[in-house]
Amino acid sequence: MSMTRRCGLVVMAAIALPLLGLGDARAGGGVFPTIPTGFVLKTSGEVTAVIVLDPNGPVSFGAPKTATGTFGTIAITRRNVGTATSVFRVVPESSLGELQFGCNLLLTNLRFVESSPGVSGLPMGGPLSFASNWLPNDVTVKLFGQLGVRLLDEFDPSLVLAIPGIAAVLSQRCVPFPSAKNTLDEILFGGIVKHFGLKSFLSGYPDLSGNSVGTNPATQWRPGFLVLEVTIGFWALPETTTP
Repeated sequence: MSMTRRCGLVVMAAIALPLLGLGDARAGGGVFPTIPTGFVLKTSGEVTAVIVLDPNGPVSFGAPKTATGTFGTIAITRRNVGTATSVFRVVPESSLGELQFGCNLLLTNLRFVESSPGVSGLPMGGPLSFASNWLPNDVTVKLFGQLGVRLLDEFDPSLVLAIPGIAAVLSQRCVPFPSAKNTLDEILFGGIVKHFGLKSFLSGYPDLSGNSVGTNPATQWRPGFLVLEVTIGFWALPETTTP
């Protein structure tokens, strides 16, 4: 099966998932994971990811305000190894907060990249709870395991070897929500995914500009699906080998 078709099926699965009934600590961000003492961020450029997310909550309470809110897909690629993909739903109490401001690109660094101001490598998800973030821990371990990256010690699963984090954003964009005349058409996911005609969701993308706060550009709600292409680094001890 081609990569484009695989990604298309993953995106379709994410959109078709039923909703499950589920405040930002900072503007657009929330709770941040912990990096163990002595770990350093190691980035080689061999591992990248494409993330597609409907960035509309709330995440921790009630149902999201759009038909696909808080659902996403991720495709992680390791050079000369392959690509691992998964559907996910944003974990509550993560750096993404409650996703009040939708696809506001001014919040990308705060939500996905910086563990503290100017410090990149914010974990995506942890192999264990202390490094948990927006990507579920089991999904994180599974995806990187498929690419030959061991995050936990083989003989002692309580020992963390590496924590994946986003080192840099290569590109970001907001893909428009479908209009009343269209279905979910050409959502980008490493390539163009053909439309798949989910007409029952056409009314599920309301104007949520009422979520905006004040006049600060970073606290304004923006419509659309968030599409990120990023490079992945690994927090690990200096002597630990990472991709």
